[in-house]
Amino acid sequence: MKSEIASFITNTVDTQSNCFIVIDDKFIVQYVNNAFCQWVEKEACDLLGHSIFDLFFKGKQPDFFDTYSFPLIETMKENRELSGVECYLSASNQGNWCQVNTYLHRYETGRPQYAAACYVVIDKYKAIEERLKGMSVSVIKSFARAIDARDVYTGKHSENVARLMVDFAEHLGLSKEEVSLAYLSGMVHDIGKVGIPEKILNKPTRLEEHEFTFVRRHPDIGADILSEISEFAEITEVVRYHHERYDGKGYPNGIQGLSIPFFSRMLTLCDSYDAMTTVRCYREPFAQDRALREIAENSGMQFDPELSRPFITFILKSQKARECVY
Repeated sequence: MKSEIASFITNTVDTQSNCFIVIDDKFIVQYVNNAFCQWVEKEACDLLGHSIFDLFFKGKQPDFFDTYSFPLIETMKENRELSGVECYLSASNQGNWCQVNTYLHRYETGRPQYAAACYVVIDKYKAIEERLKGMSVSVIKSFARAIDARDVYTGKHSENVARLMVDFAEHLGLSKEEVSLAYLSGMVHDIGKVGIPEKILNKPTRLEEHEFTFVRRHPDIGADILSEISEFAEITEVVRYHHERYDGKGYPNGIQGLSIPFFSRMLTLCDSYDAMTTVRCYREPFAQDRALREIAENSGMQFDPELSRPFITFILKSQKARECVY
């Protein structure tokens, strides 16, 4: 692999995604990881050095404005990176819903030299949304993304937490209905941040006490918003109490132990883990082992001890599964 491609992947591409591919400005495949090969059911030698048009579109350039099936092509043609795009790709014998991020490495002139796409298959999460189609899921999802966008450091926090909630719920063996509620709870848990000024959300230094009062309000604000939507009645209190601590030192009401709703205790773990392992305005992200150590050390204080142990096991198993596809 060319050193500049290796550097591009190392410094730019989100390699935690399940599958990724790199093409050059002639749309020739320059790099694929093992997960991508497995996904499209081809060997790397059958992909490298070939045009993606020949590989996936029978030699024709697709009209992506009509079909929008391959964001990587749009990225190279339009010289524009894409983030969090959802699309349906028929990459093998069956199609998959994916969330896609694309990245560009440019010549000094600014023209694209290489483009990469990272794909996360989200069929499982789309199926949950389909089960919940009677609810205002698309509206709430758009609202959650808008809230995340106000905080320049958290990015896709709500979606990250929602997916952690789903995977953790499945790890715990919860029912389909409970998994769906876990997904919703994660997606909307921070909706109350609509009431927090952006200068506080993005403050690069420690918050003053009067500023932290705004932050403490967001679980109540979020619960009050959701209480106005009848379909979300089951998760209103989950959102209200997701910043409570097992030892009773949390907010907004200082309840403790098993008095905290079960999904709220799950949310505390998923929310905290994603916050620790992503860039914040006041610090660099924690490595996975440090984040898990924080959870272990605060088990019984911030976190439910009976959920902390299986959560740590779940994260370690997830990491091992990711490593197996590279």
